[in-house]
Amino acid sequence: MKTTGAHDILGSLSSASVQDRAVAYAIEAAKSIYRLVLRRIERTQDKVNAEYNLLNWQKVLSNKAWINAKDLGDFLAPTDQTERLRKVDDRILRIDGQSYYRYRAGALGDLIARHCGGAKRLVELGAGYGYNLFSLHLSHPDWILKGFDISPNGIAAGREIAAHFGISDKISMDRIDLTNSADPSFAAISDEVVLTYFCIEQIPYAVQKVIENIIAAKPKRVINIEPTTELLDLTIPRDLVSLLYIRSVDYQTQLFATLDELERQGRIRIIARERMRFAPSINNDGCLYCWEPI
Repeated sequence: MKTTGAHDILGSLSSASVQDRAVAYAIEAAKSIYRLVLRRIERTQDKVNAEYNLLNWQKVLSNKAWINAKDLGDFLAPTDQTERLRKVDDRILRIDGQSYYRYRAGALGDLIARHCGGAKRLVELGAGYGYNLFSLHLSHPDWILKGFDISPNGIAAGREIAAHFGISDKISMDRIDLTNSADPSFAAISDEVVLTYFCIEQIPYAVQKVIENIIAAKPKRVINIEPTTELLDLTIPRDLVSLLYIRSVDYQTQLFATLDELERQGRIRIIARERMRFAPSINNDGCLYCWEPI
Protein backbone atom coordinates (compact mmCIF):
# COMPACT_ATOMS: atom_id res chain seq x y z
CA MET A 1 0.00 0.00 0.00
CA LYS A 2 1.18 3.47 -0.84
CA THR A 3 0.56 5.66 2.17
CA THR A 4 -1.32 8.87 1.43
CA GLY A 5 0.20 12.16 2.51
CA ALA A 6 -1.84 15.03 3.90
CA HIS A 7 -1.19 17.07 0.76
CA ASP A 8 -2.81 14.35 -1.35
CA ILE A 9 -6.02 14.59 0.69
CA LEU A 10 -5.99 18.32 1.28
CA GLY A 11 -5.41 18.89 -2.40
CA SER A 12 -8.57 17.05 -3.37
CA LEU A 13 -10.96 17.84 -0.51
CA SER A 14 -12.09 21.01 1.19
CA SER A 15 -12.78 21.38 4.90
CA ALA A 16 -16.23 20.34 6.10
CA SER A 17 -18.77 23.16 6.06
CA VAL A 18 -19.88 24.90 9.25
CA GLN A 19 -23.31 23.31 8.87
CA ASP A 20 -21.86 19.83 8.33
CA ARG A 21 -19.71 20.17 11.44
CA ALA A 22 -22.52 21.66 13.53
CA VAL A 23 -24.89 18.78 12.73
CA ALA A 24 -22.20 16.18 13.50
CA TYR A 25 -21.23 17.88 16.76
CA ALA A 26 -24.88 18.03 17.86
CA ILE A 27 -25.40 14.33 17.14
CA GLU A 28 -22.24 13.29 19.00
CA ALA A 29 -23.06 15.55 21.95
CA ALA A 30 -26.55 14.08 22.19
CA LYS A 31 -25.15 10.54 22.24
CA SER A 32 -22.73 11.44 25.02
CA ILE A 33 -25.40 13.18 27.10
CA TYR A 34 -27.61 10.10 26.73
CA ARG A 35 -24.80 7.90 28.08
CA LEU A 36 -24.10 10.30 30.94
CA VAL A 37 -27.74 10.56 32.02
CA LEU A 38 -29.26 7.18 31.22
CA ARG A 39 -26.45 4.72 30.62
CA ARG A 40 -23.49 5.54 32.84
CA ILE A 41 -20.39 3.54 31.97
CA GLU A 42 -17.79 2.55 34.55
CA ARG A 43 -14.56 1.49 32.86
CA THR A 44 -13.64 -1.44 35.07
CA GLN A 45 -11.29 -4.27 34.16
CA ASP A 46 -14.27 -6.49 33.37
CA LYS A 47 -15.77 -3.80 31.13
CA VAL A 48 -12.53 -3.41 29.17
CA ASN A 49 -12.11 -7.18 28.85
CA ALA A 50 -15.66 -7.56 27.55
CA GLU A 51 -15.31 -4.68 25.10
CA TYR A 52 -11.90 -5.53 23.67
CA ASN A 53 -10.69 -9.06 24.39
CA LEU A 54 -14.08 -10.75 24.14
CA LEU A 55 -15.53 -8.51 21.40
CA ASN A 56 -13.22 -6.37 19.25
CA TRP A 57 -10.07 -8.50 19.28
CA GLN A 58 -12.05 -11.73 19.22
CA LYS A 59 -13.76 -10.48 16.06
CA VAL A 60 -10.41 -9.62 14.47
CA LEU A 61 -9.04 -13.05 15.34
CA SER A 62 -12.14 -14.89 14.07
CA ASN A 63 -12.49 -12.95 10.82
CA LYS A 64 -8.82 -13.33 9.86
CA ALA A 65 -9.18 -10.58 7.25
CA TRP A 66 -5.42 -10.64 6.62
CA ILE A 67 -5.75 -13.96 4.80
CA ASN A 68 -7.62 -12.39 1.87
CA ALA A 69 -5.68 -9.11 1.84
CA LYS A 70 -3.31 -8.46 -1.06
CA ASP A 71 -0.63 -7.21 1.32
CA LEU A 72 -0.19 -5.67 4.76
CA GLY A 73 -1.27 -2.23 3.56
CA ASP A 74 -4.45 -3.65 2.04
CA PHE A 75 -5.23 -5.33 5.36
CA LEU A 76 -4.68 -2.13 7.34
CA ALA A 77 -6.75 0.02 4.97
CA PRO A 78 -9.39 -2.22 3.39
CA THR A 79 -12.03 -0.92 1.02
CA ASP A 80 -14.32 1.38 2.98
CA GLN A 81 -16.20 4.06 1.06
CA THR A 82 -18.17 5.24 4.10
CA GLU A 83 -17.60 8.96 4.42
CA ARG A 84 -17.56 10.66 7.78
CA LEU A 85 -15.94 13.65 9.43
CA ARG A 86 -12.33 12.94 10.34
CA LYS A 87 -9.34 15.02 11.37
CA VAL A 88 -6.61 15.22 8.72
CA ASP A 89 -3.59 17.47 9.22
CA ASP A 90 -5.55 19.44 11.81
CA ARG A 91 -8.50 20.03 9.49
CA ILE A 92 -11.96 18.43 9.68
CA LEU A 93 -12.72 16.71 6.37
CA ARG A 94 -15.47 14.40 5.18
CA ILE A 95 -13.53 11.48 3.71
CA ASP A 96 -13.90 7.72 3.33
CA GLY A 97 -12.30 5.24 5.70
CA GLN A 98 -9.81 3.73 3.25
CA SER A 99 -8.38 7.13 2.30
CA TYR A 100 -8.12 8.15 5.94
CA TYR A 101 -6.30 5.00 7.08
CA ARG A 102 -3.87 5.18 4.16
CA TYR A 103 -3.08 8.72 5.26
CA ARG A 104 -2.93 7.73 8.94
CA ALA A 105 -0.24 5.09 8.36
CA GLY A 106 2.14 7.70 6.99
CA ALA A 107 1.15 10.36 9.52
CA LEU A 108 1.76 7.99 12.44
CA GLY A 109 5.15 6.98 11.04
CA ASP A 110 6.19 10.61 10.69
CA LEU A 111 4.91 11.49 14.17
CA ILE A 112 6.72 8.68 15.99
CA ALA A 113 9.92 9.23 14.00
CA ARG A 114 9.87 12.88 15.08
CA HIS A 115 9.62 11.97 18.78
CA CYS A 116 11.57 8.73 19.14
CA GLY A 117 15.01 10.35 19.27
CA GLY A 118 16.41 8.41 16.33
CA ALA A 119 15.67 5.01 17.86
CA LYS A 120 14.91 2.08 15.56
CA ARG A 121 13.37 -0.03 18.28
CA LEU A 122 10.03 0.68 19.90
CA VAL A 123 7.78 -1.02 22.44
CA GLU A 124 4.04 -0.36 22.45
CA LEU A 125 2.16 -1.00 25.69
CA GLY A 126 -1.53 -1.80 25.29
CA ALA A 127 -0.96 -2.65 21.64
CA GLY A 128 -4.19 -4.60 21.12
CA TYR A 129 -3.52 -6.77 18.06
CA GLY A 130 -0.72 -4.50 16.89
CA TYR A 131 -2.46 -2.19 14.41
CA ASN A 132 -0.12 0.71 15.22
CA LEU A 133 2.95 -1.49 14.98
CA PHE A 134 1.94 -2.87 11.59
CA SER A 135 1.25 0.68 10.42
CA LEU A 136 4.70 1.79 11.59
CA HIS A 137 6.26 -1.13 9.73
CA LEU A 138 4.94 0.25 6.43
CA SER A 139 6.94 3.46 6.75
CA HIS A 140 9.83 2.08 8.84
CA PRO A 141 10.38 -1.54 7.73
CA ASP A 142 13.82 -1.62 9.36
CA TRP A 143 12.47 -0.91 12.86
CA ILE A 144 12.16 -3.66 15.48
CA LEU A 145 8.72 -3.38 17.10
CA LYS A 146 7.38 -5.14 20.18
CA GLY A 147 3.78 -5.02 21.35
CA PHE A 148 2.42 -5.92 24.77
CA ASP A 149 -1.22 -6.29 25.79
CA ILE A 150 -3.30 -8.06 28.42
CA SER A 151 -5.74 -9.48 25.85
CA PRO A 152 -5.11 -13.11 24.79
CA ASN A 153 -7.17 -12.62 21.63
CA GLY A 154 -5.29 -9.46 20.69
CA ILE A 155 -1.92 -11.13 21.20
CA ALA A 156 -2.97 -14.22 19.21
CA ALA A 157 -4.27 -12.11 16.32
CA GLY A 158 -1.11 -9.99 16.21
CA ARG A 159 1.12 -13.04 16.11
CA GLU A 160 -0.93 -14.60 13.29
CA ILE A 161 -0.84 -11.37 11.26
CA ALA A 162 2.94 -11.02 11.65
CA ALA A 163 3.46 -14.67 10.66
CA HIS A 164 1.13 -14.39 7.65
CA PHE A 165 3.01 -11.42 6.22
CA GLY A 166 6.43 -12.88 7.07
CA ILE A 167 7.47 -10.15 9.49
CA SER A 168 7.64 -12.01 12.80
CA ASP A 169 11.31 -11.06 12.95
CA LYS A 170 10.28 -7.39 12.96
CA ILE A 171 7.08 -7.41 15.01
CA SER A 172 6.41 -9.52 18.11
CA MET A 173 3.56 -9.65 20.61
CA ASP A 174 3.48 -10.69 24.27
CA ARG A 175 1.43 -10.25 27.45
CA ILE A 176 1.67 -7.59 30.13
CA ASP A 177 -0.53 -6.38 32.98
CA LEU A 178 0.34 -2.71 33.32
CA THR A 179 -1.25 -2.49 36.76
CA ASN A 180 1.00 -5.22 38.18
CA SER A 181 4.43 -3.85 39.12
CA ALA A 182 5.75 -7.40 39.43
CA ASP A 183 4.87 -8.36 35.86
CA PRO A 184 8.09 -9.75 34.33
CA SER A 185 7.34 -8.16 30.96
CA PHE A 186 8.21 -4.72 32.35
CA ALA A 187 11.85 -5.79 31.98
CA ALA A 188 11.37 -5.57 28.20
CA ILE A 189 11.00 -1.78 28.25
CA SER A 190 14.26 -1.04 30.04
CA ASP A 191 16.27 1.48 27.98
CA GLU A 192 13.68 1.32 25.17
CA VAL A 193 11.41 3.92 23.58
CA VAL A 194 7.88 3.19 24.78
CA LEU A 195 4.59 4.12 23.14
CA THR A 196 1.07 4.10 24.53
CA TYR A 197 -1.69 4.96 22.08
CA PHE A 198 -5.19 5.29 23.53
CA CYS A 199 -4.22 2.61 26.04
CA ILE A 200 -4.08 4.39 29.40
CA GLU A 201 -7.52 5.78 28.58
CA GLN A 202 -8.84 2.31 29.41
CA ILE A 203 -7.54 2.26 32.99
CA PRO A 204 -8.83 5.53 34.51
CA TYR A 205 -8.58 4.26 38.09
CA ALA A 206 -4.94 3.16 37.87
CA VAL A 207 -3.24 5.98 35.95
CA GLN A 208 -0.72 6.93 38.66
CA LYS A 209 0.10 3.28 39.40
CA VAL A 210 0.77 2.53 35.73
CA ILE A 211 3.00 5.58 35.29
CA GLU A 212 4.97 4.62 38.40
CA ASN A 213 5.37 1.08 37.03
CA ILE A 214 6.66 2.44 33.72
CA ILE A 215 9.13 4.80 35.42
CA ALA A 216 10.40 1.98 37.63
CA ALA A 217 11.14 -0.11 34.53
CA LYS A 218 13.60 2.61 33.36
CA PRO A 219 12.61 3.21 29.73
CA LYS A 220 14.77 5.53 27.63
CA ARG A 221 11.79 7.63 26.50
CA VAL A 222 7.99 7.44 26.64
CA ILE A 223 5.49 8.72 24.09
CA ASN A 224 1.96 8.87 25.50
CA ILE A 225 -0.80 9.54 22.97
CA GLU A 226 -4.03 9.58 24.92
CA PRO A 227 -7.36 11.40 25.20
CA THR A 228 -7.55 14.20 27.72
CA THR A 229 -9.84 16.75 29.24
CA GLU A 230 -6.95 18.73 30.72
CA LEU A 231 -5.84 20.40 27.49
CA LEU A 232 -9.23 21.03 25.89
CA ASP A 233 -10.39 24.54 25.02
CA LEU A 234 -14.10 24.52 25.86
CA THR A 235 -14.72 27.63 23.78
CA ILE A 236 -14.20 25.38 20.74
CA PRO A 237 -17.29 23.27 19.91
CA ARG A 238 -15.25 20.21 18.92
CA ASP A 239 -13.41 20.25 22.26
CA LEU A 240 -16.70 20.50 24.13
CA VAL A 241 -17.94 17.46 22.20
CA SER A 242 -14.71 15.65 23.13
CA LEU A 243 -15.18 16.50 26.81
CA LEU A 244 -18.70 15.07 26.82
CA TYR A 245 -17.54 11.95 25.00
CA ILE A 246 -14.56 11.27 27.30
CA ARG A 247 -16.71 11.72 30.39
CA SER A 248 -19.54 9.58 29.00
CA VAL A 249 -17.32 6.56 28.33
CA ASP A 250 -15.27 6.99 31.53
CA TYR A 251 -11.87 7.42 29.91
CA GLN A 252 -8.94 8.65 32.00
CA THR A 253 -8.71 12.40 32.68
CA GLN A 254 -5.56 12.78 34.81
CA LEU A 255 -2.57 11.43 32.85
CA PHE A 256 -1.13 14.74 31.69
CA ALA A 257 -1.68 16.47 35.03
CA THR A 258 0.15 13.53 36.62
CA LEU A 259 3.08 13.90 34.21
CA ASP A 260 3.23 17.66 34.77
CA GLU A 261 3.42 17.07 38.54
CA LEU A 262 6.18 14.49 38.09
CA GLU A 263 8.15 17.04 36.10
CA ARG A 264 7.69 19.62 38.88
CA GLN A 265 9.06 17.03 41.29
CA GLY A 266 12.12 16.58 39.09
CA ARG A 267 11.40 12.92 38.35
CA ILE A 268 10.81 13.23 34.61
CA ARG A 269 11.63 15.69 31.83
CA ILE A 270 8.82 16.49 29.39
CA ILE A 271 10.21 16.96 25.89
CA ALA A 272 7.04 17.71 23.93
CA ARG A 273 3.36 18.47 24.39
CA GLU A 274 1.05 18.67 21.38
CA ARG A 275 -2.45 18.03 20.11
CA MET A 276 -2.85 15.24 17.61
CA ARG A 277 -3.29 16.44 14.04
CA PHE A 278 -5.20 13.36 12.90
CA ALA A 279 -8.10 11.30 14.23
CA PRO A 280 -10.73 8.94 12.78
CA SER A 281 -13.59 10.88 14.37
CA ILE A 282 -14.47 14.35 15.62
CA ASN A 283 -14.91 13.53 19.27
CA ASN A 284 -11.65 12.15 20.61
CA ASP A 285 -8.47 13.28 18.86
CA GLY A 286 -6.06 12.88 21.76
CA CYS A 287 -2.85 14.63 22.80
CA LEU A 288 0.81 13.67 22.88
CA TYR A 289 3.27 13.96 25.75
CA CYS A 290 6.85 12.84 25.15
CA TRP A 291 9.01 12.48 28.26
CA GLU A 292 12.06 10.83 29.80
CA PRO A 293 12.71 9.60 33.33
CA ILE A 294 15.43 11.46 35.21
